[in-house]
Amino acid sequence: MELGMYPILVLTLTFSFFLSLILIFIFESMKLKVKISKLTLNNFHEEKNKNKIFYIISRINYDKDDLEKRLFSAGFYHPMILKLYYPLKYIIMFLFSVCILISFIVGIISLYDLFLYNVISVFMIFFIPDKIIGLRIKSNIKNISSRLPFLLDLMNVCVHTGMTIESSLEYLAKELQMVDRQLARVVTLTVERAKIVGLDKALQEFYDLVPTSESQSMVMTLVQSLQFGSSVGAVLSTLSKDIRELNMMDIEEKIGKMGAKMTMPLVVFIMIPMLVLIVAPKVMRVMI
Repeated sequence: MELGMYPILVLTLTFSFFLSLILIFIFESMKLKVKISKLTLNNFHEEKNKNKIFYIISRINYDKDDLEKRLFSAGFYHPMILKLYYPLKYIIMFLFSVCILISFIVGIISLYDLFLYNVISVFMIFFIPDKIIGLRIKSNIKNISSRLPFLLDLMNVCVHTGMTIESSLEYLAKELQMVDRQLARVVTLTVERAKIVGLDKALQEFYDLVPTSESQSMVMTLVQSLQFGSSVGAVLSTLSKDIRELNMMDIEEKIGKMGAKMTMPLVVFIMIPMLVLIVAPKVMRVMI
């Protein structure tokens, strides 16, 4: 390869790197702008005409609150992860780009592979982690939702001993640390928010963290008890029993679907090999 091509390749790779960053920034800022537009009626275009520089800078901001909520729901509680999430993405992508460029200069890959691997690395580094976080969120929500009957039974015991709903949640937030770390985190956050915005609002935020029908039933039951002053002990016991029955029905439904799901693997991995074993000897005799 001619030495005069190296500056062009470096400029091309640098351009593609920054172009990918700009596209990702625009994607994140568009999501943030949609959320902001739902909460405010300020004229965004007037702000753009007043100061274009600050407008461009604001375009590359990402929603830290949304990222913090997603990381918390995924089970990443350390605040350092929030600060390093996007910088690590950029650093890793830059290192990948440098490695790809070195491979091209040495002659291991072609010019087509240079652009192809660069695009693949951008996709893997920026979209696969978000996909993994989304899968962890679904898994954690499912796990916490399945543990709600256990939480309701413990709350029922605490209420029958004379504790209020607030004090029972605060007590269980400490005791659940050794039993279920994820459930304890959610309950702890609910208790902390209840001290600031009140228990009604904190329970609604609990449903935002665990958006399932089970948690909705639990939140509605507790909110109604707080609003009307009704006895919550018997209701918690009944609700716990109903959620367990719903979970059992879901398991039975999945078991019932197993037969249909196993049909195709049985045909592919058992019936076809048996057919080959039966027909193959006769075919071999005819060929001989």
